[in-house]
This record gives sequence, C-alpha cells and structure tokens, in this order.
Amino acid sequence: MIKKLRLFFIVLMMMLMSASSVQSQVPIPKIGEKRNQSAQSQRQLNEQLARNFFNDKEYDKASDLYQQLYIDYRYYHYFSQYVECLIFLENYDEAEKELKSFIKNDNTTNKWKAQVNLAFVYIKNNESEKVDKYLKRLINDLPEDRNVFMQVANILRSKDFDEYAILLYDKGSAIQEMNYNFYMEKALTYQNMMNFEKATENYLLQLESDPDDYDIVKTRLSFMLRYDLDGSIAEDMRLALLNKTHNNPDNEMFAELLVWFALQMKDYEIALNQEIALDRRFNDREYDIIYLARIARDNEQYDIAISAYDYLVKKSKEGAYYRDAVVGLTEVQYQKVESSQCGISNQSEFYSNFEKRIENECLELGVNDKTTPILIIRAEILAFKLDEVEKSIEILNQALTLNLSKYNKSRVKMQLADIYLFKEEVWEATLLYSQVDKSMKEEPIGHEARFKNAQLRYYIGEFDWALSVLNILKSATSKLIANDAMTLSLVISDNLEYDTIALQRLAKADFYIYQKKYELANQMLDSINIYNPNEVSMPYLLMRKANIAIENQDYNLADSLYKRVYQGYADSYMADDALMKNAILLEKILNRKEEAMECYAKLIDEYTASVYVAQARSAYRRIRD
Repeated sequence: MIKKLRLFFIVLMMMLMSASSVQSQVPIPKIGEKRNQSAQSQRQLNEQLARNFFNDKEYDKASDLYQQLYIDYRYYHYFSQYVECLIFLENYDEAEKELKSFIKNDNTTNKWKAQVNLAFVYIKNNESEKVDKYLKRLINDLPEDRNVFMQVANILRSKDFDEYAILLYDKGSAIQEMNYNFYMEKALTYQNMMNFEKATENYLLQLESDPDDYDIVKTRLSFMLRYDLDGSIAEDMRLALLNKTHNNPDNEMFAELLVWFALQMKDYEIALNQEIALDRRFNDREYDIIYLARIARDNEQYDIAISAYDYLVKKSKEGAYYRDAVVGLTEVQYQKVESSQCGISNQSEFYSNFEKRIENECLELGVNDKTTPILIIRAEILAFKLDEVEKSIEILNQALTLNLSKYNKSRVKMQLADIYLFKEEVWEATLLYSQVDKSMKEEPIGHEARFKNAQLRYYIGEFDWALSVLNILKSATSKLIANDAMTLSLVISDNLEYDTIALQRLAKADFYIYQKKYELANQMLDSINIYNPNEVSMPYLLMRKANIAIENQDYNLADSLYKRVYQGYADSYMADDALMKNAILLEKILNRKEEAMECYAKLIDEYTASVYVAQARSAYRRIRD
C-alpha cells in the first residue's frame, strides 16, 4: 500500500512539473475516444518517466515505476529493468527473490533469460561459487531449439558470461538435428573475449562452411587487426591462413584471403608468391599481379614490383597484360635506380643501354598511349643523362601529335617543360607548365605543374610571384607537393626578410643543380657561406651540398652533411628530410644498417608530423625483420 501511494505521488508530481511538455507529447482525448487510448497514453508516460529516472541513475524511483508497469502489463522488459534497478541499488537479496519467483511461475523463453540474470546476481552478491553449476544446469536443460540457443547465448554474452555462451554454442553444433555450426557466433564471442586466435579459427571455419560470408569474415578480421598492438594477432592470423591455404590447395578463396592479409601487413612478398601460385593453378590472376605490382611500386618495394612484372613478361607475349607488364617493368626499374641513390660505376654506358632498351620496346609495342610512360623516360634519359636534348625534344613533340589521353598528354608536356627549363628556355617552359596547370587544375599533376612553375619563378628571382603560388600549394592534396611547397616557401619568406642577396645566390645554386652544373652550384653555395653567413639559410644550404655530394658519389661527405643538418638544426624544416635521406644512404649504399635504423627510429619518434613517417616505419621494419 505504501509503495502504491509513493508511486502515485511520484507520478502526480512529475505530471504537474511537466504539464506543458506532457500536453505537447500526449494529445488531449477527444470526446468519445475509447478509454484504452487514455490508458495507453498513461502507460507511455510512465514508461518515459521510468526511462528518464533510469538514465539519470535515480534507480529507486525507476524501480517503483518499472515494478508497477510489470504488475499492470506483464511485459518482461519491465521486469528485467526492475531487476536491473535492484542490482544498481545493490539490493541483491530482493533481486534474487524476485527472479526466483519469476522463474518458478514462468513457462516462456523469458524464464531462461531470468535464470541468466539470477546467475549475474550471484556474481554481484559474491556468490560466484553457485554460478558454474547453475549455468551448466541451465545449458543442459534447454530444449534443442536453435532460436532458444541463440536467445540464451545472447543474454549470456550481455552479462559477460562469454565462456558459457561458448559451451552453449558447442552443445548446439554437436546436435545433428539442429544442423547449425555456430562458427560465426563463436568467433564473435571469442573476439569479445580477446581470444583472437580462437576467433580467427572460427571465422575461417565459417568461411569454409559458407563461402558467401567472405566479405563479412574479411571485415571482422580487419577489425581485429586494429587491436594488434604488439603484432601477436597478425602473427596468429598469418599462421592460421598459411595452414588453411596449405591444407586446402584447391580452395582459391583461402589463398585470396591470404593475399588480402599480406597486403594489410604490407608483406608484398607473401602476397606475390600467393598470386603467382594462384595464376599457375587457375591461370586467371594476371590483373591481380599487375595491381599488386603497382601497390608494391607505390610503397617503394621495387624488387617485389620487378618480380611481379617480370613474371608476366616471361609468361607469354600473348597475355592480355603483356604490354602493361613490359611498360611497368621498365618504369619501376628506372624508378628504383633514380630513387635509391645507388651508385652506378659507368653511368653513360648504363643509361645508353637503358635508352636503347626503351627504343626497342617502343618498336615492339608501338608508340601509343599505353607506351607513353616509357617514352617519357626515354626522353628524360636522353636530355638529362646523355646530353641529347634536341633528340629528346623531337621525341616528345612527336608524341604530342598522337591520340593521347588527357593525363598522358599532360605528362608529355611536363617532361618537355622540364627539358626547356634545363636549356634555359624559360618562357617555353612556363607556358607548358601553365597549360598543364589549367587543363588538370584539380589533379595532382596540375598541382605539380603549378609547383614547378613557382620553382621556375624562384630560379629567375621572381620571389614574390613564386611565394604567392607556393602559399596556396601548401594545402595541396599531395603530401609531397605540399611538403615541397612548404619548404621552398619558408626558404623564400625567411630569406626575403633576412638577406635577399643570399636568397638570390641560393636560387642560382638551385638552378645550377637542376642543370647538373654541380661545380658551379658548389661555388655559389660556398659564396653564401663565406660572404653571407646566414643561419636561416644554413640547413637548406647544407642539404643542397649533400645532394651534390650524392650526385658526385661522394657518399661519406653526404653522410656528414646530412648529420650536420639534423644534429645542428634539429628544429629546422629540413631536419626530417635530412634524416630520411641519410637513412636511405646508410641502408642502401653504405650498408650501415644499424645506423640507418637509428635514423628511421629518430624520425618516427621526434618528427611525428613528417610526410616520411610511414615510409620510415616501413623501412625500419624491413631492416629489423
């Protein structure tokens, strides 16, 4: 009686306090409306009040409302919420009493849900010794019905009884009449238990049972990898996939999943080995190998990319992707040479042979849109490596007469502009850069053209014009363009304020470097150092001298110059660049792997915002492993 009076006053009070809002939510009954509509409105109001009290952690008020709602309507949700309130109020004895009474008198599926809740009350009331026996008896007594098993397992999981949910799933999968394996459910439960090895095992079993779940399984595995702080999850997953692939050699799906996993881990060697194995077995993986080669190249895994393209080139000249493979192989081999800082003992002979090779490839494949990338490389070699500038210009102008894609035409124009600039034909160069900028305005190549035009203006001393463009490019979508724009912008702005003479000499030195007039460039840089000792310019100056040393194959000098930058000017905008270049030098040319790792680690730890962090992390792992 007291409880009912208390409930009455609570509801009355809330109705008076919330009269206006209640009126807006609950319409005033019209004359003649049925009484049950009014009763339904009252039920909704009480339910909302109870929910509000519960959410506000006023569990004593919520419990009274939920209890009365259950008495009035016999809806299990109200009873469950009432018990939840009692648990939050730490009234475990009352909760146990109510649950036992419910279990005794209920013959629906709600009975089993209540039994799980009772086990939870035992845990909260420090009676955990009762739980194991109680839940195992519950599992044993359940009817052999899949829906019942699902419902009870879900409530078990919601109360963190995951191990008992697993027992239930195991029992269900052993019942032949049920004809359901529960692999997916077990996998998710193990995942919640942070048992990722068992989770992976069951996901793969599910995939074996139902291949249509491939995308779901892949998504779940990907989610697990997000929690891999120490590499243990990835290692367990790798071993599981390798075993599955080995034991099911005719199952293409597991091999594809292993390829996917390898790509997630950036383990391009495993990915390529699997793709080649699949192609040899099924003869349908050429596109996938091309795709993998491009990814490996973009991640500077040049040897893997070369192996991928080389496999397709050697496979068959009649293959659908033979031409793509030839072009890709030539591109990545040239890119490897140009980006690795590797020394070539006889550069003239090397580049002459490389140019002849491309010429022969163009004769074999034709000069067309598909072969444009290697045609551009040939022109670059002729102009910048073999001093055959006019022949290079002729080749590119002929290419512009072909039916090229908009992108490839822009690439040809960019290369042609670079060569005109090399020849000091500045206006022809800036015209071509501007054309590419205009036609590919929102594309990365358009941003590159805009940057090169700004760089050209910097070379000829038009610093304000260059600066205005560079400041816009600092927000370019391409991180490398944005980084280069930021660097050059800082060089110009800092020195304009401090020393314009030094800036003019820096620009002249940079142009000499572009033209490969390294002796003149060094002389100009030395003149800055002697006559204009500008600390602002020094990191940039040292980097330029280091780059010249690389071109002259004086690697020890380059090493010392890079170190001067990041050790003496650690806060400068050139420090991360110096660290990255020194690390590459130490790793790939001087073969001082430990020192290279130290540089990569320093860059990762101290220059977290650097565009080189991802590359440095990948290189660090490569050396470590």
